[in-house]
Amino acid sequence: MPPRVRGPLRLGLVALLVAPPGEGVPAGVAADPPRSRQIAGSLGGPYRHGVVRAEALGRGARSYWLYEPAEPTPEEPAPVVVFLHGWLAVNPGVYGAWIEHLTRSGCVVIYPRYQADWTTPPAEFLPNAASAIADALDVLATAPGRVRPDRSRVGLIGHSAGANLAVMLAAGRPDGLPQPRAVVAVMPGEVLPIDQPSPADLPAETRLLVVVGDRDAVVGDARARQIFAAATLIPPENKEYLYYRTQRHAPMPLVADHLAPTAALAGYDSGDGPFRLIQMARAGLDHLDRAGFWEAADLALRAGFEDLSLDQATDHGARLRQLGRGIPGIELLGPLNGDDLARLPRVAVPVVSWRQWEVLPRRTAASGSPGELQRR
Repeated sequence: MPPRVRGPLRLGLVALLVAPPGEGVPAGVAADPPRSRQIAGSLGGPYRHGVVRAEALGRGARSYWLYEPAEPTPEEPAPVVVFLHGWLAVNPGVYGAWIEHLTRSGCVVIYPRYQADWTTPPAEFLPNAASAIADALDVLATAPGRVRPDRSRVGLIGHSAGANLAVMLAAGRPDGLPQPRAVVAVMPGEVLPIDQPSPADLPAETRLLVVVGDRDAVVGDARARQIFAAATLIPPENKEYLYYRTQRHAPMPLVADHLAPTAALAGYDSGDGPFRLIQMARAGLDHLDRAGFWEAADLALRAGFEDLSLDQATDHGARLRQLGRGIPGIELLGPLNGDDLARLPRVAVPVVSWRQWEVLPRRTAASGSPGELQRR
């Protein structure tokens, strides 16, 4: 039997997975993409690399996608970012824009699948991900023509169930895996609660960034607060809690819901996943991605890779609040942040049957309309 998903997480997952897409599948989505490809950069900006080299390796739940920067190919070992997807978001195209941003900035990105499908027990997520990461690092270190990995500069980024998994990987320190220098847990949630590894075991040298959104009706903030409060070995200068706020007055409304960190690019579509068409169509790219999630994660990674405290890298959190940069004449509400949970607002999750809610599609690049859960 597949694992049972309980409570608000079940409500949110049903909403996300069965809701109708906004404007259909983005143009250029491949029907049967190859397992190895060169992806020309499509994001604007002063990136160091023009092309991303992508390849799928491994089998089943322990398979993974590997993304390496190219044109030019790095001559020195490159930092490694492990990107851990949300529950059943096994298709990297759902996060394609963020993956491209990281890779063209000079990082090697490992995207573990960690679940074959919805029947994979949550207890297997951790060993599946650890196996994929270890294999990817071995391929990078030994196979000819690969970008060599810098095992002293490894960071984890996760969303939803993947954020919880990132924390578990960093706390559990599976044999053979380098200790992550930074962990970015975006809207963490549990499919089923698992006690170990515990956030209390996160090493003191970890740079920890925990992110929530005020309209996240899927997981709320319960697990995020639990992780942050339990990580007592990490000193305050190396941990930050970030609370994004929805704002509708921007030219393109910014909605800090559970889908906000997804940002699809057709070139990264693997053609895989039980909800591929819906997930790709609903994963919009907006200013909240570029100036919010990506910028915050970049700062956390920089702190870990350059041996800075998180306070040093973020100017004591001030740089995390600068969401308005890049939109002349538009004043945006930056996120709230700090290391004292008592001073930060809660995220409310409705305790109702999902049948009482109408799910509207999230904004897509084509539609420009916001999407959220609204009460009937």
